[in-house]
Amino acid sequence: HGRISTLGRRTGNAHRRFSLNMSDGPRHIVVVGGGVQGTSVAYHLKKSPVLPPGSTVSILEAVAPASAASGKGGGFMARAWGDGSSTQQLHHVAFDMYEDLCRDLDVQSYRKLPVLSVSPGKGGVNKAKKSNLNQFLPKWLDGNVGR
Repeated sequence: HGRISTLGRRTGNAHRRFSLNMSDGPRHIVVVGGGVQGTSVAYHLKKSPVLPPGSTVSILEAVAPASAASGKGGGFMARAWGDGSSTQQLHHVAFDMYEDLCRDLDVQSYRKLPVLSVSPGKGGVNKAKKSNLNQFLPKWLDGNVGR
């Protein structure tokens, strides 16, 4: 008998753990939000081996999928965006999931591209020129900032 566990609300100094018993027959689960997180939750719930047969998972979205913050990146993700943060490991796991997800869904447009994060200033450009990133630096990137 499967269970889907979630962290519950904080009560005092302890977290109470809630679980949804999935052995009582088909369920209709509604996920609120059609952005990256909501669609990911819905997808993984639907693929879960503990979801009873005949269950449905619906996404409730006010406007359209990825119509707010999730759509602003235009599908662009970078594995290192979370480096140095407390969520670095989560960023890496999530980024690595994209390749598997695209393969599972037969997405033909997925591809990995080399990227370079650029910020103005001579120090950063000079440092990049001395590293193996030099091959990716466009000629116009010289560190001079116009105003």
